Amino acid sequence: MGKRPIDTKDSLYPQGRVEVFTSIGKPTLVKTDTDILLDFSQCRLIDVQDLKNIVLNFGKDYVLRGLAESYTPMRITRMAIGDRGTIPSDSTVPKVPVSTMTGLYNEVFRSDVEGFILNVGTPTVHEVKFVKTFSAASIPITAFSNQAKPVVNEVGLIMTNPAASLPIPPSPRPDDAGPYFFPDDLPYPYPPVSPYNYPPTDEIMFSIRTYKSVPFEAKNDISVTIRYTIYVE
Repeated sequence: MGKRPIDTKDSLYPQGRVEVFTSIGKPTLVKTDTDILLDFSQCRLIDVQDLKNIVLNFGKDYVLRGLAESYTPMRITRMAIGDRGTIPSDSTVPKVPVSTMTGLYNEVFRSDVEGFILNVGTPTVHEVKFVKTFSAASIPITAFSNQAKPVVNEVGLIMTNPAASLPIPPSPRPDDAGPYFFPDDLPYPYPPVSPYNYPPTDEIMFSIRTYKSVPFEAKNDISVTIRYTIYVE
């Protein structure tokens, strides 16, 4: 009679947390040795949503391939937002994504993350955080499903392939200490992509999350800041 597998609580399955901050004006990102904080003292915080992340099949597969074989190195360097992440009859009820999805329900914009921090090497914390602020004034109104009443209600993390023809994203500092912010004078970031352009084939969605709709009108100076955490327990 064969032995049963040993039960364990440890898991390599990547999990996640998505924090959605809605504000009038844009917060300041504050770097510490272990976190990226958001300072809303120069703007007005309206709402906060704190949700679980959904890792897509490609994200799971990439984690496993990295353990077992030589595979094209990819990094999470971008975020995307969309406007069809809630059910049609109620904008406060998010749809439930499934891991077989390969993109958002309706992407309206993607751009580079503004910073990330890698926390590893301790007994209790094994995570990476990405932060990005999307301003309504920066996104063409033609990108939205309802141009009269634009909203955002879904977000995704995007992996890019540095081996492709696009510029190679910068690497973190050698000691991996503290958050890394992308300098403005580097050839990176890539140009933002709106829906009337096709996303580059080397950019793949790693994970997604839907949330209740946020009115996103440029005239109101609305911003949505996403702090996206991926962790392993």
